[in-house]
Amino acid sequence: MKRLALLLVLAGCVDDSDPPWQLDHDRILAVRIDPPAILTGEVARLDALLAHAGGPTTTEQPIGVTAAGAPAELFTVVHFNLDHWEIDGPPEAQLAQARAELGLADDAPVPIDVKLQFPGPLYATKTVYLGTSYGNPTARVTLDGADVPASLALTAHRAYRFVVDAPRAHWFTSCGELRGHDQLEVTLVTGEACSGELVLVGRDDRGGTMWQVISLSISL
Repeated sequence: MKRLALLLVLAGCVDDSDPPWQLDHDRILAVRIDPPAILTGEVARLDALLAHAGGPTTTEQPIGVTAAGAPAELFTVVHFNLDHWEIDGPPEAQLAQARAELGLADDAPVPIDVKLQFPGPLYATKTVYLGTSYGNPTARVTLDGADVPASLALTAHRAYRFVVDAPRAHWFTSCGELRGHDQLEVTLVTGEACSGELVLVGRDDRGGTMWQVISLSISL
């Protein structure tokens, strides 16, 4: 049975009175397993994009990872290696046992829910797929048909329309306001002069995740 990747932020949630696109909070924006699906002998690493109240986003590795509920003792595939957490593709025999326990077809991917802890503390759950292999999605962000650079200078009190070719998108900002924050096309309405970020988080239907952080400088 195919399952979508699950991201549950259990701490650092946005206040109900704030718009969901507001970056100015301590929270997890996205968790990435790279790659999100691995075969026997392959290795995946884990990280996340974190937002911070009053500061820029950061990409950080988890400080703790578990897969306690995994079938066929697959919790052992998650381990700490020198300076980072990783997931190892298990032997075929262990995958076969897990498929039997879960009632999956002989060639079906085996989904494992991985629980992660980040500084804060902030918590999330992400699904990795074992017994198959594919990578995270890529995406192209454009403004008026041109690729968006890593840093962007804009004018205050104007509207700018950004477009991305990802399967699904969520946008965040710390400058101005967003209209259509969960759409492939988003409008950034700039207010007063500001320095901050515009963040895209893109996801596909197989648990893949990507992000792009654009530095903003808005002047009068």
